[in-house]
Amino acid sequence: MKLVRLSSGEEIVGKVRESEKSVNIENGYSLIPAGEGKIGFMPFMAYTKAKDGITIDNKFVLFIVDPVDQIVDQVREMDSGIVTAKSGIIT
Repeated sequence: MKLVRLSSGEEIVGKVRESEKSVNIENGYSLIPAGEGKIGFMPFMAYTKAKDGITIDNKFVLFIVDPVDQIVDQVREMDSGIVTAKSGIIT
C-alpha cells in the first residue's frame, strides 16, 4: 500500500505498481480533508472501473511514499467489507 501525490494535488492511497513510464494503482482511494484535522476517503474515480487498476503517466506523479499505519488500516477495513465497531461503551 502506497500513497501517490499527483501534480493535480490529489493524493491517492492503494496498491501501487511502478514501471519506467507509469504507475498503476489498484483499489485506490482519494484522500479528502474532512475538517478538524480529519481525513475522508472516497474511491478514486468512483464512477469507473478504476478499482481494477488505473495507469497514470509518471509525468503526473510528484512522489510515492508509505502512508501512516492508521491510513493503511482504514483502507484495509473499507476493502474487507467487514465493519468494526469503535472501541468504547455503546449506549
